[in-house]
Amino acid sequence: MRKTLAKNIFLNINPIKKFRTIKIQVDFLRPLHKEETTSRRLLANVMSNSTKDYPSFQAINDREMELYGSEINVFTRNLLNFNDLAFSVEFADPSFLIDGQTQVKDNLDLLGEIIFKPNLEGKRFDETAFETEKRNLMSNLVSIQDNQDLVSSLGLAKLIYQNNPDRQVPIFGNIEQLNDLTNEKLLAVYQDVIKNDSIVINVVGNVNEEEFLQALQASDFYQEMSNDRTDLQIKFDRFEELIKKPAIQIDHKHLNQSRIALAYATEGVSKKFNRLAPQIMNLILGGDDQSQLFQQVREKNSLAYSVSSTYQPLSHLMMIQAGLDSDSVNKAMDLIDQQIDFIKQGKFTDEQVKHAQKVMLTRRKIATDSIQYYIMQSIWQTVYPKTLLNDEQFQAELENMDRTHIASVAQNLHAIAQYQLIGD
Repeated sequence: MRKTLAKNIFLNINPIKKFRTIKIQVDFLRPLHKEETTSRRLLANVMSNSTKDYPSFQAINDREMELYGSEINVFTRNLLNFNDLAFSVEFADPSFLIDGQTQVKDNLDLLGEIIFKPNLEGKRFDETAFETEKRNLMSNLVSIQDNQDLVSSLGLAKLIYQNNPDRQVPIFGNIEQLNDLTNEKLLAVYQDVIKNDSIVINVVGNVNEEEFLQALQASDFYQEMSNDRTDLQIKFDRFEELIKKPAIQIDHKHLNQSRIALAYATEGVSKKFNRLAPQIMNLILGGDDQSQLFQQVREKNSLAYSVSSTYQPLSHLMMIQAGLDSDSVNKAMDLIDQQIDFIKQGKFTDEQVKHAQKVMLTRRKIATDSIQYYIMQSIWQTVYPKTLLNDEQFQAELENMDRTHIASVAQNLHAIAQYQLIGD
């Protein structure tokens, strides 16, 4: 079932019976804005800490146990050019319980409690919940500097999105914004979210669609989701300036191991080409333990402790990251370039292509064993359906893979950013 409850409020129900659990997820979406990133992350943490009727984390946990071990999760993430504040509850399928007649309704009510009945003291959140979660988030943000892989990833992201201020703040926020965030400001953020964000509700599992819709419409909080919301406009970052003049930054730090992070844009690849060609190219280059980067840079020449590549289909970006000794950086960079040239020149073997095809098919099959896979499919179907391939389309693209398309992806790679974190 796909149903529009109001303008930009969507309900998707997938009554699949292959799982022993049911999951309900409610995503609140709005365009990324740098001034809101930290507050939305703190809001997620505070709202999962306590509610009006369950005024402590222990009280929420006790209620989850009463519902046969239900699991509440609240988080934020980037989704396209949107900030997604997501709330979910996953719980046992009542058909496997002796006494589970009200299981779906009870968990829907608990999720509604988390979202729509915050633990307030007048015109602010409960002070203990606010201060506890602010302190915890501050501790997490301070500890980022100890995670050098994350530091290098963030350094690369700042270079890639240097002309997009809203992507300059990582999705988990920053210390400066958190310091300035008061309890009253956070409540204002919450009220804005509930009133204005677009909403996508997904239900996956063994549920009766009509009965769930009736339960949702009869819930105490349904009226909170009855007003029209503002449109979501998808925007993609362009990298023409970086293609012309790549951004490079080198930082030095007292470390035992250095890091390099490289970004490439796949601008110029014909839309007529196989849609899976970039992913196959990435697997051959560095997305697998049989890849060129792993075998040549790490195994054969011992120039890196770790090296891999990832591809982001929506942004058409490929990233390469490596951990290595500082005196190996230049040699490793040269060897990385050689592996890209190897694919550009079509020197990869048919066996490498077949292996990459097998890996992609296996990963897709494994993904379908997760409820979250179906939730994400429904979100994309709602927000950006053209990105999806059904099973038949996926299999056809995989079987019709053309070597020239794979080589062409590499031929159209443009180095746009390079971040080095050098250990001294």
